[in-house]
Amino acid sequence: MGYGGYVSAKLPPAKPSEVEAAVQAVKSMEAVEMIHKLVYNCAVQPKEDKYRKVRLANPKVKAILGDTPGAVDAMTALGWSLEEADGEPVLVVPAGKFLNMQQVRVVEAARDKLAKELKDAQRHNNASSLLA
Repeated sequence: MGYGGYVSAKLPPAKPSEVEAAVQAVKSMEAVEMIHKLVYNCAVQPKEDKYRKVRLANPKVKAILGDTPGAVDAMTALGWSLEEADGEPVLVVPAGKFLNMQQVRVVEAARDKLAKELKDAQRHNNASSLLA
């Protein structure tokens, strides 16, 4: 019960920002986990060069980020830039730019939302298979 016996109003959810929308567009839990790890490492140790650069030619990175629709777009929305180094694509945090924990929280929120969506979809599939 709200103030004075009135029921509180149900407001529609806030519209996601461009960064939130880009990260939420990634529908692979493995890709979101990798994005989280890369952004977190870069935010925690901002001056460490090895965390500020990701080679997309790396087989594991290519399989998870490169082949997942929207993953590279999410990284660029978070502040990384797509560049060429030695003839191969590289995601780099530009010099003078630093990632912060706010961006880490955006990725964590997207990860939690995706986990809930996947769990709900699995529950729905299990329920429909029991009815059939």
